[in-house]
Amino acid sequence: QYLVRLSTSLGARLAFFDERGVELSGRPGMGPGERLARRALRAGSPDSLIAPRVIAVATPVTGPSGRRYAVVGVAPRRLARTDAGPWDLGIRVLAIVLTAGLVCYGLARYLTAPLIKLRSATRKLAQGELDSRVDTSVGRRADEYGDLAQDFDLMADRIQQLVVSQHRLLGDISHELRSPLSRLNVALELARKNAGQDAAGYLSRIEIEAERMNQLIGQLLALSRLESQNLKESSSTVNLDEMLQSIVADADFEAAGQKRSVRILSVERCQVSGSPELLRSAVENVVRNAIRYAPEESTVEVSQGHERRGAIAEAVIAIRDHGPGVPEASLEHIFEPFYRVGDARDRQSGGTGLGLAIAGRALRLHGGSITARNAAGGGLLVEIRLPTKD
Repeated sequence: QYLVRLSTSLGARLAFFDERGVELSGRPGMGPGERLARRALRAGSPDSLIAPRVIAVATPVTGPSGRRYAVVGVAPRRLARTDAGPWDLGIRVLAIVLTAGLVCYGLARYLTAPLIKLRSATRKLAQGELDSRVDTSVGRRADEYGDLAQDFDLMADRIQQLVVSQHRLLGDISHELRSPLSRLNVALELARKNAGQDAAGYLSRIEIEAERMNQLIGQLLALSRLESQNLKESSSTVNLDEMLQSIVADADFEAAGQKRSVRILSVERCQVSGSPELLRSAVENVVRNAIRYAPEESTVEVSQGHERRGAIAEAVIAIRDHGPGVPEASLEHIFEPFYRVGDARDRQSGGTGLGLAIAGRALRLHGGSITARNAAGGGLLVEIRLPTKD
């Protein structure tokens, strides 16, 4: 209807074609318009056709989303002066089409801009940014886009409240478990003093399980703190290469008692901004996880370098073990809390399913990322990326 009114006011028939040359406005009988639209889209510049009865001009336009369209105008030659030449007629029709194209571009931008903003907010929410909301300019619109933006924000508010409540509950439960666990350890020591030799084995087993529970509670509290931590309060400059060398030295000392080793293959001087404690904990968790699943007499390999993706410079840390690897379907889930692969990488290894989740959360707080893939030749390769200060 809009194109019909515009066509009437301009005295020419107008149509709108997509990048495949399909007419979008539902106007039949455009004659050579479809062929002309396809030619203009292929050439990327206006094209015209002067016939005995009509003059047609097509001009390509690009919408806000990057998709290309063509606006075609067809005018009868009787609209022009009888003494006008072909080029004069062509210029007139081209002016009409360009005017219509600008109007259509503005209309397309008005219609698609809120969708682009809504899609951006949706992607951020899907990536874990629970405070993501649609731009207020969309929510103030008095149309369906405004209603959709308001509904999205209500949904995001509810999701954020539920997730925050879940994290708070997790932290509260962990705190409450600490007290009875401490009393259990005291009772265990008293039982050791009064029990005979026959009970020593059972008491040792209770002590091992109590220590595992204590470690689990500690990791739960660490994860809960990460979910609510403000990184700006503890941010400083971190020499990543020096920190990595220190971590590997400590890990190699620990791994020696398990008949394994940890080695640095390469390292480059690098500085990042963030919390030294959180970054160290994140990398240590990944290295310890690699040691846990590495076979005896094998080496966990660590390397660190630089990469640039567009305007962003990143530090890349690669940590590889030579263990059983992870099924492909589980690779994207191993950074979720309590996720367990099973089989070769199961509870008997001593893991709780929280170490990699803590590492992933700490790295995301620093604007980084962590991914895993099975290495060629066996084993798991974990890659950490952090934006650098360089």
